[in-house]
Amino acid sequence: MKRRNFKISGLSILEALVSTAIVGIGFIAILQMTNFSVQSIDRSADRTKANYLTEMIAEDVLGSKNALYGIASDSEDLQIRGDGTITLSGGGDASNIQKFSQHLAQNTWSAGLNCQGTTNTATGGAQFQENIYETQEVDAPRNKEAKWNLIFSENRFLKCLSDNETKRLQMFTICRWASCGALQSDSVFDDPLYIGRVEMFLNNGKKKKYLYFQSDYKIKRENEQAPGGQGGGGGMIGTPSG
Repeated sequence: MKRRNFKISGLSILEALVSTAIVGIGFIAILQMTNFSVQSIDRSADRTKANYLTEMIAEDVLGSKNALYGIASDSEDLQIRGDGTITLSGGGDASNIQKFSQHLAQNTWSAGLNCQGTTNTATGGAQFQENIYETQEVDAPRNKEAKWNLIFSENRFLKCLSDNETKRLQMFTICRWASCGALQSDSVFDDPLYIGRVEMFLNNGKKKKYLYFQSDYKIKRENEQAPGGQGGGGGMIGTPSG
């Protein structure tokens, strides 16, 4: 009996150490997998937020496409003619008064990012402006741009890891006539056609997202003089067939 009990004695120190090492390796693998899962969820959440913010910018432009930049649309000095041209009743210079898409075509919007960290009090930065609509401009386009600047510059929803990340809105002008813009297409009969592109670079610039949308257009009226003509030499344009 004594000899049998001796043979079934407990684990040796060496066996215990080996078992501990095996269990420890398993826990390390689990921790690494958990860390990877958390990072994947975080990046997936940023991509979902980026989709929402990209659509928000496009919807803001579309919703205010008829608003004028820099002046209230209900100003008594404004006079809008039948052909869409804008004048001021007092004889002032109206050349800088533009619709939202026209302004964006000449002035690309780009967010000023804070890639040094979030700007809330918990991380020692400046305090958030609680109401992004606290400062109101007289026109909708500038209010939209101010909202975009606050959302992205304060990292309210998206993290900024490095300067390789960009958030930008660019507007392209396309028309049939060479004098209209840099992009010319014979398939476009309106004068001009505005195409917007929202650009989002995420995850240190490794993840890129683009959204193209038609923001506005100016209809070429029947028998209206074509700038430069279809072949570069003036002419009249009628209603396109087909």
